[in-house]
Amino acid sequence: MNRLGRRTFLSALGATASASALGRTPSGGALRLRLPLYFGGLDPHSLDDPLSALFAGAITDPLFSLDGSGKPYPSLASSLPERSAGGSRITLRPELISARGKALSAADAVFSLKRAQGLGGAAVLGAFRPPSADPKDRLALFVPEASPDALARALASPLTALVPRGFSALAPDGTGAFKATFANGGLSLIRNENAARGAAFLERIELSRASDLADALRAFEAGQVDVGWLGNGLYRPKAGAIPLEGPVFGWIVLRTGLDAKTWGAPGIAAQLTAALPGSALARFGVRALPAAVAGVRWGGGPTSLLVSEDAPHSVELARALEPLLSSSGNEIRATPIPRATWLEARRSRRYGLLLDFVRAESADVTQSAQTLLAAVDPALARRPPKNLSSVLDATRTLSLGIVGDVRVAGAHSPEFVGLDTWQLGSVWLNPEKR
Repeated sequence: MNRLGRRTFLSALGATASASALGRTPSGGALRLRLPLYFGGLDPHSLDDPLSALFAGAITDPLFSLDGSGKPYPSLASSLPERSAGGSRITLRPELISARGKALSAADAVFSLKRAQGLGGAAVLGAFRPPSADPKDRLALFVPEASPDALARALASPLTALVPRGFSALAPDGTGAFKATFANGGLSLIRNENAARGAAFLERIELSRASDLADALRAFEAGQVDVGWLGNGLYRPKAGAIPLEGPVFGWIVLRTGLDAKTWGAPGIAAQLTAALPGSALARFGVRALPAAVAGVRWGGGPTSLLVSEDAPHSVELARALEPLLSSSGNEIRATPIPRATWLEARRSRRYGLLLDFVRAESADVTQSAQTLLAAVDPALARRPPKNLSSVLDATRTLSLGIVGDVRVAGAHSPEFVGLDTWQLGSVWLNPEKR
């Protein structure tokens, strides 16, 4: 089993005095988090789930990855795609085994890519034809009419990660550094000794659900968890805590629907979000983006802002948005509803306003635009606008506006090394700081 990837990462990360003194990166320890998110599954192909955006990469891997210069290299594949008659051929590494002990083959890769094409992976796979397995080689698959380089870049997206046939978000499985198990309303990530790219350094990560933002901060202040989500304690800063400033993992978006009538026209949502003051969003970990259009207040009459009632972070944010979006005679009321009802409203577009999340996986403007387009309609991602100067440019023609990006932020206990990168398999516990 090749553990070079994780070890190479830590050789750069661990150039600290303590790591040098130890002479190695220690294994073991647990990381505890309490998050105000929906705990309904873990799916690498999901485009709209914050929990998956944060943790699916800890349990799954894509076939390829990108190096520091943005060039693809094989991770679960044995080599870069090869040009073949009429398309590209990919061969998997032999003896890949999932965390739950399933041997993986090209049939699983075909299942994964087709599944991804029908879900969030449509953002990067929309232009590719469905793959097929090579009947003569159990580890090989073929993608018709695909350029090898374009295919490798697309398959480096975490939204295209390899999962076994029959994958379930409630019992997720993959080749990543951890094995995931949902139980008692929480999520446990346990070191995966079958990990294709090296098992995690931590023994486990324990995640529980916070009832609201205050609950998450209170737990950190009381020493019940190791990460203060979006802050350092509720009433007072925790002594010795280290600021956590990690990567952007998604966007909070505002959707306009059919019930908004003329205010649901493309581009209106972008104007509504452009008027939001960034200072009012900071406590939610949301950073407003530079406005690309002139901002306006809502003028479509009294309207509900629909939000899924089982997503505490979104519910609190929706309530904070009420006075920021409303105008006299055009009041907006945050309305938490059951998830199934919220999903049906989003599907049918039978709403005035709806608060949602879209996963962010790339700093590339075109790929980011494709992700937003896929969130509105997967077919749109096949034809992204050209010459975009920012991701906000893409929203000018959509019924979706970006409230702001949301990042890993807050504070953490000092014994954990590497949390800022949010490469969770490479985080380790420094015993000298315990």
